[in-house]
Amino acid sequence: MPTSPGTDQEALAREGTVLNEKWTLVRLLGIGGMGAVYAARHRNGARAAVKVLHPEYSRHKEVRERFRREGYAANKVDHPGVVKVLDDDVVTSGPDAGTAYLVMELLEGESLQDRLESGVVIGERDFLEVADGVLEVLSAAHECGVVHRDLKPENLFFVNEGEGRSRIKVLDFGLARLLDQQSITSYGMALGTPSFMSPEQAAGKLDEVDGRTDLFALGATGFRLRTGRRIHEADDMVDLVQMMARMPAPPIRSVAPDVSAPYARVIDTALQFRREDRYPNAAAMRDDVRRAIAELSEQTVTLAQTAAPAKKPSEATIELSTRDLEPPPAYGLDESIRIPKRRGGLIWLALLLCVGAAAAVFIRSRIEGGPSAPPATSASGDASTANRLSVDAGPDRSPSSRPRRPAPVVPSTSR
Repeated sequence: MPTSPGTDQEALAREGTVLNEKWTLVRLLGIGGMGAVYAARHRNGARAAVKVLHPEYSRHKEVRERFRREGYAANKVDHPGVVKVLDDDVVTSGPDAGTAYLVMELLEGESLQDRLESGVVIGERDFLEVADGVLEVLSAAHECGVVHRDLKPENLFFVNEGEGRSRIKVLDFGLARLLDQQSITSYGMALGTPSFMSPEQAAGKLDEVDGRTDLFALGATGFRLRTGRRIHEADDMVDLVQMMARMPAPPIRSVAPDVSAPYARVIDTALQFRREDRYPNAAAMRDDVRRAIAELSEQTVTLAQTAAPAKKPSEATIELSTRDLEPPPAYGLDESIRIPKRRGGLIWLALLLCVGAAAAVFIRSRIEGGPSAPPATSASGDASTANRLSVDAGPDRSPSSRPRRPAPVVPSTSR
């Protein structure tokens, strides 16, 4: 709830003070509807959280005693998601004399409200996963006959477990039972949570308050996270309480049409005006929450498959595709061979060298051997053939086997 400036100043002024010569209030952690919470250190060095009841409540002995007694309601619930109360006492001296306080385990983390105020966007699946953990705690509490009655974002706490992991804890079990013997308009409004109250709670029908009241509050939390507004809007708290008591919650899709069907089913069922139309218990709501998570996951996969962009080709694929678009490569002298120049350059060079060498040998042999002799008689045919083969053999033949040219005729100068 919004606290008065005087309450805030009193809470800050307690920092550094010692309660009953035992607990030093080191640092103010937060201010709620019923009291202020501090990180504290015991004289033996132990660390804990100390919740000090607001002075305006401490003046009423009955309220003070119920604060101490009902603070132990959480200890009846054997679940790690419930914050345990370790001790209680009344301040005996100083400016806070007569004020009751509770000693609880100190938590490191942040509340759901803290996340919202820091600008963290909590999607539908995110909240449903939080609700799954909360409903596990509520199921254990309701089996023990403990109803929270003040479920809201401030009381849903994420405990740091390291490596980016967190675990949900539900704070302030039992404190809302202070309303049992009081009117809604006096102490109920002080709690500052009418927008999360079930119709039976807002109407003061305390004999109808049961586990389904907590389910309504969890649904109201999901409604507010998704729509950004309360179930009903009013100018003041009195009007808001009356609206919560008399008017059904609007279907969430009438406020935010883009809400998914699975999420809307869970929230609308939890927010039914009549208790009989809500989930019968926390376990039943948890089962439907898990179905909704599965449905949202399936929708996400389907959308991803439908809208998946074309796969980006690898560099090798791009190279091959570009090559396929190039004009055909130029080919060498003999088109029938069709060896691309860029791949067969060395082969062509070798072929050209071989052809050139053979041509050179042939021309040289022709020059050195002269015109061929006429065919010989059959008796000399073998020799003629041998000579002809010898000429075709090229420069490797022996000099003695070469045919001799006729000696040139030199004209005589004598008469």
